[in-house]
Amino acid sequence: MKQLFLHALSFLYRKVVIVSLIVGVLVGIVAIGVVRFVAMPDHETHYHANFAVFINGERVKFDGPQYFQEISACDAHDSPLGRTHMHDENDHLVHVHAATVTWSEFFTNLGWSLNNSMLYDGKTAHVDGQDGRLSFVLNGKPTRSIANEVIGDQDRLLVNFGSQDDATLQKEFSQVQSDAKKADETADPATCQGPEHTSVWTRLRQAFFF
Repeated sequence: MKQLFLHALSFLYRKVVIVSLIVGVLVGIVAIGVVRFVAMPDHETHYHANFAVFINGERVKFDGPQYFQEISACDAHDSPLGRTHMHDENDHLVHVHAATVTWSEFFTNLGWSLNNSMLYDGKTAHVDGQDGRLSFVLNGKPTRSIANEVIGDQDRLLVNFGSQDDATLQKEFSQVQSDAKKADETADPATCQGPEHTSVWTRLRQAFFF
């Protein structure tokens, strides 16, 4: 009788442990979901930045259709092209739809490649120290590291390859447009709209991974 009682007690203990573990996991999932929901912004990420590229003293014109995305890119902000792109043949305005997107990602979406020592324009690799110097000016300040920098709202970036001195770089930087703020405040014509509120249901689905 005692042995039967101990066996039943052991069985009950195992059940309690299993139930406690399950409850603990569920509570943990709910807690993580609640934290994610509270921290999640109630609007879609959408802001703008300006940029210009000069190679050997000439400003690059991004005038091919391959550089611009249509409305479809706005429907998939989790895709590489959806995260950052250009629209409407406006070759100096960057559209950003992800808070962590970098300048390197943007240039990759143009069919180019950018790191801190090389700029590839789809045909030619411009390597720092080989027939020129690769330079960056961000918001008026020279910097040696830009590729992995997150694109900031209303950033202005100059990418230059050549033998230009610092004074010339500043003159080139002055040619970088500064209409990102205006773009932030207006809806994009016929393409992605400005920041839109995310529904509670969508935020719940994203917070709880379904």
